[in-house]
Amino acid sequence: MTNRATAITGVTLIDGTGRQPITPATVVFEGDRIIAAGREADVVLPPEATLVDGVGKWLIPGFVNGNVHLLDAWMFMIGPGTIEYLARWEGRFVEVIEEAAQLVLRNGVTTVFDTYNAVDHVLAARDRINAGTSQGARIFAAGAIVGMGGPFSADFHFAGRRAASQSFVNRIDEAFEAGVGHQLSTLPRAEVRARVRDYLARGVDLLKIAVSDHIFMNVGFDRSYQTFSREVLDVIVEEARYAEVPVLTHSLSVESLDTSVQLGADVLIHANYTMGQPYPHELVDRIAASDSWAELQTIHADHTKGLEAAGNWAAQLGGGAYAENERVLIGANAKIIMGTDAGCPSVDHLADLTPAERDDRPWTIGGDHFHWTQSMVEKGMSTLEAISAATLNVAKAYRKDELIGSVEVGKIADLVLLDASPVDDIRNLRAINTVFQGGRAVDRESLPTQALVTAHPRAIG
Repeated sequence: MTNRATAITGVTLIDGTGRQPITPATVVFEGDRIIAAGREADVVLPPEATLVDGVGKWLIPGFVNGNVHLLDAWMFMIGPGTIEYLARWEGRFVEVIEEAAQLVLRNGVTTVFDTYNAVDHVLAARDRINAGTSQGARIFAAGAIVGMGGPFSADFHFAGRRAASQSFVNRIDEAFEAGVGHQLSTLPRAEVRARVRDYLARGVDLLKIAVSDHIFMNVGFDRSYQTFSREVLDVIVEEARYAEVPVLTHSLSVESLDTSVQLGADVLIHANYTMGQPYPHELVDRIAASDSWAELQTIHADHTKGLEAAGNWAAQLGGGAYAENERVLIGANAKIIMGTDAGCPSVDHLADLTPAERDDRPWTIGGDHFHWTQSMVEKGMSTLEAISAATLNVAKAYRKDELIGSVEVGKIADLVLLDASPVDDIRNLRAINTVFQGGRAVDRESLPTQALVTAHPRAIG
């Protein structure tokens, strides 16, 4: 049986390419693919198409987030709540990942790139969503970060090793490290190559490399060490290129970021994070001239003020060199994509925060992409640039732009229909009327289908 076409008519179209809005426009999709998009007068409606009245509304591509952790890795870093989060949901990680994927879909994010997670569990959730067994944003996953430890390693909540059983913390760490954790930094390059090759054979979609460590939460913001020699990094990248998966780099210093650019990384994760050091001019020029896409993690001004008032250490990430690095890359016309590091935090952890820390939090999935686009406009992007950075640019960075990221003929019909103009106010991206994923309207009110981490109030049963 042929799927009946759907046509959204009379709408103002922002197609994600950076082109000016088209109004009135018509977009037609049949099955999961867009079959027409353009000026209303130029589009011929298929017979018996289902019509959606788009007059007074705006249509954009489904959001694409280039850096999430559907199990909340931010909690692993800050410490409080890490043990209870992982112990409470051990054995149900797949369900928690699916809950997170449903929360982002409810809010218009149709695809995510998960760049650090428990490997087998995130791949299982990915496969269940792809098969239609579960709902949620489409997931592409890196699993482990090559050269980085698990949640209870020195890279994250090392103190948890002294507060929980060794069998538990070791089991959790192994689920995340998957044989390519921090121990790789001690191995000869031939062994590193073999382990990375075996890891890629598990079917991950991306390879993320710890060019620098992640120990700052344990030792302070005054140091950052590179994990591998350049020769070993070259070996790791060679294996990723052979497997034809995108290369992502984790860096936390000017030098590790420079190394990442020299490696030819596809995506520079949190490229603005340089331990509070401003970019040298020559590095800005290299990034702008490179083929690498800079994923920026940003905090808008109002939230930064709230963090400062609460004495939250993360306030520094919203100002100083971190914010200036964002402005400089925007001004240099570097290739920029949206990424937020957001996850699905426990309601217990959120309850410990002040309203100023909790409201519009950039690391809580569901609203993080709205926060990001608002902050990017504050830093100097135009509205159309911010929308492209949160849609098509991400797809290009991860080599998925033939399928997703823009409202163009032949692409998957991932669409967000808005009730207000984002051109008038970027915050109107929150005014969602309907989300379409793969040509199907999402029942937003039904998501998540099973509230676990987000269930409130909690009860002792």
